[in-house]
Amino acid sequence: MRKAFKLFGVLFTAAALFTACGKEKETELTTKYPSKAVNVIVAYKAGGGTDVGARILVSEAQKSFSQPFVIVNKPGADGEIGYTELLKAKPDGYTIGFINLPTFVSIPLERKTKFKKEDAAAIMNHVFDPGVLAVKADSKWQTLEDFIEDAKANPDKLTVSNNGTGASNHIGAAHFAYEAGVKITHVPFGGSTDMIAALRGNHVDATVAKISEVGNLVKNNELRILATFTEKRLENFSEVPTLKEKGYNVLFGSARAIVAPKGTPDEIINILHTTFKTALEAPENVEKSNNSNLPLQYMSPEELTNYINEQEIYIKEIVPKLGI
Repeated sequence: MRKAFKLFGVLFTAAALFTACGKEKETELTTKYPSKAVNVIVAYKAGGGTDVGARILVSEAQKSFSQPFVIVNKPGADGEIGYTELLKAKPDGYTIGFINLPTFVSIPLERKTKFKKEDAAAIMNHVFDPGVLAVKADSKWQTLEDFIEDAKANPDKLTVSNNGTGASNHIGAAHFAYEAGVKITHVPFGGSTDMIAALRGNHVDATVAKISEVGNLVKNNELRILATFTEKRLENFSEVPTLKEKGYNVLFGSARAIVAPKGTPDEIINILHTTFKTALEAPENVEKSNNSNLPLQYMSPEELTNYINEQEIYIKEIVPKLGI
């Protein structure tokens, strides 16, 4: 019995020392943070809406961060390649990245992936980019009604580009078609840059995009927006009707958020959150974001986590109805 108690005492002491050592190492890690460059993964091509917003925010955040932020574009598979590398990285605060919702939660629901939403530790949301239906400025479709009438008369003939099968714009386009009672042909591309290039090159009839991705092209009279997927009309495009006011209850957009791999110490998450929230609220970031048609919308780590869970519910309820 004495030997048993003695052995228990040794094991208890060892466990306590191990725990204390682990806490000491974690404290040491966070005390020294950041001690080297932080990689910021963007799972899409340079020049797209996610990339543009990320570069604006990171540039501002760099002003108050003692080590370099290094943006690394990892496009492919509708974001899956970048998301996988981000979430499988060591959770030490030296790899963070931007995610798009609902794409971030829709991909693992559609196919087997090496990541799941629970692998992400939320830092904050910085943009909510509303969806729009856009055509060329010289298109024969002057109004949403023109487009829907033609689509009904010619099932599956009208082509609409998106940023990847099952990705955010595809879901938005399919939801619109479902509510409008039309059949269109969805044409997937590897990102927003390519899908818009297809429209500009007359390879497709229309695109469902985010306002940040087409706003300046609309202002330059190259594209025209037929409708927005918003509750209210967009402030900078107040002449454009919403789908909802036309009788189609489709609200769609893309939340752009910053996350780290699960297990990243809370102290580091707090440092990054404070850094990026300060950058988000900086006048220069507000001005640059507005000029790039990027509507800023902050969410705390807790709010972002709840939103991610809500988006998963939305995908599970809506997508099965859409046939995508």
